[in-house]
Amino acid sequence: GSMIANIDAYILTHGYGHDVEIIPGGIDATIQSMMATGSPNIFGEAWTSLLGDSAHEYINNGSLIQVRDEVIVGAGESWYIPSYIQEQYELITIEEVIARPDLFPHPEDSSKGGIIICPEGWSCKKHNENLFRAFDMEAKGWRIIDPGSGTGLNAYWEGAVVKGQSAFGYYWTPTVLVGRLGLVSLQSELGFTGDDNWTNCISIAVEECANPQPTSFPVAKTGTIVTPGLNQAVVDYLTTRGFDGSIITSMLVWSDDSQATAEEAAVEFITRHPEIWTEWVTPEAATRITASLN
Repeated sequence: GSMIANIDAYILTHGYGHDVEIIPGGIDATIQSMMATGSPNIFGEAWTSLLGDSAHEYINNGSLIQVRDEVIVGAGESWYIPSYIQEQYELITIEEVIARPDLFPHPEDSSKGGIIICPEGWSCKKHNENLFRAFDMEAKGWRIIDPGSGTGLNAYWEGAVVKGQSAFGYYWTPTVLVGRLGLVSLQSELGFTGDDNWTNCISIAVEECANPQPTSFPVAKTGTIVTPGLNQAVVDYLTTRGFDGSIITSMLVWSDDSQATAEEAAVEFITRHPEIWTEWVTPEAATRITASLN
């Protein structure tokens, strides 16, 4: 999200002559600020499937405008295993992994399989807990691993892969961790079993979801949301631009290798991929952006 914001800022500054201020913020904080104060004007990478009902009401009544429906192609949440585990045991689906708790021992009870989920306070925690119930995993010999924090979640994956060990659980893409560690997304044999099951059970509190059904995670919806009244050239640019998830992943790996800031990653993207961004802007803007790089 930070890299995309900096790409937008660079293009709008150097291509279109706008003054741009970047405001850090998570999904909930950013959309709440836009609803309450009209700032920031642009939410470049909003995971719209995670927005609350009030945000969707603002979009539906025109108080906020969604100008792009798919910012990142191939983005999404999932349950993952390392690629070497998949290759060794030929595990392709969630169901095939669940049938082998012996391959993924829980760190506190090796007689059980362990699945890492989101930490407390993340909206995806309830998704994972309800899916755990939907697949009847406790009865099949599994226990949840609580990472404690986002840092703990990363440490779990990194520690397992560095040691060549098995690991199973939650993450999302595009991220440097998935790209660097070679994690493989798993789907249910049933596929995605519908919005009703996901929205009205999997996505709500465990005590309110009486009968969760097995399903894959839905394809992530990453949109761009703006406040009304923006310059039309800015809106046209934001409506046009989009990223392939594999490109974002490769840039995140480069950033991590280079210890680069989000601003440096944005400049590297613009320098490295003119064949992509020149399709988003006017010829005049492309000329100005290219000249700025020199």
